[in-house]
Amino acid sequence: MAMVLPRFNGNQLLVKQEPYDLKYFKAYVEYFRDQPLTAPLRPATNWRFLVPYLASKIPFDSVTSINLVNCVFLILALGVYYKTLKLLKIEHNKIWHSLWLFILSFPMFYYSTIGYVDASLFFFVALSIYFTIINKPGLFLLSILLGLCVKETIAIAIPFYLFYHLKRDRKKAIYTSIITLISFMILFYLIKKTAPVSVEGSENNFWKFDLNNMKNNFFRINTWLSFILTFGLLGLLVLLELRKLSIYKMFSNQLILSSIVCIGGAFFFYSLSYLSTVADGRIIWLTYFYLIIIWQTSKTINSKQTN
Repeated sequence: MAMVLPRFNGNQLLVKQEPYDLKYFKAYVEYFRDQPLTAPLRPATNWRFLVPYLASKIPFDSVTSINLVNCVFLILALGVYYKTLKLLKIEHNKIWHSLWLFILSFPMFYYSTIGYVDASLFFFVALSIYFTIINKPGLFLLSILLGLCVKETIAIAIPFYLFYHLKRDRKKAIYTSIITLISFMILFYLIKKTAPVSVEGSENNFWKFDLNNMKNNFFRINTWLSFILTFGLLGLLVLLELRKLSIYKMFSNQLILSSIVCIGGAFFFYSLSYLSTVADGRIIWLTYFYLIIIWQTSKTINSKQTN
């Protein structure tokens, strides 16, 4: 709680400035409560309905309710991820080192309770990893589709099942991944077609590519700071461990390979945002569970090599 309180409800430390998209998520909660809207419903905020809907059932103001939902999902995510790391036979103290690295991080402080929905997505990322490890393709699919109802960037988690199980059961891995991808695309299409939108909000051109956006992001200091601080200590620790591994060992380990592919997907989305909107570190933050897997797996391999 000490990490999220300074930015709770989107407050800045020095300047009280509401994050730009907060008003649109707030309006979505108001929509579900049948209240007058204080901002238009517009793409892509209106696609991300699960957190605003759950927030509308909590008897607090809209922004506080969103952030309480985010906190609950984060706590649940940590519980699922703890169980996943135990399944991977990570030592108890190393599990807690990993979780504390996640909790005591810049993005946890900066992004988790600003009224956006990214923090809630960690629960479904954790579920997708857990159901992959225990080989439950149906539940993996369900976690991806429920995550889509939070935010479409859950797409970075789709390749994890494929690359984790490709050597064990190629046919099942490919089949599950294709079904998941097709289901994701169908549901995403239906959400976009049926999501409520205000007349004034329909003019919003979401993720329209523009070289001016790239120029603005390149010269915007917050773009660089958010990326560097989000990648942060955990990213540095991962790079230090990976440099000790050969390329063969890196890509022959299914845990490392599947995690790298998911992280690559996140960096792809980040590059798209760099060209189309105001880029920040939230999509990089979403890779933390995969970074932890790479870090701990690489440490285990390197320690065995040393011994």
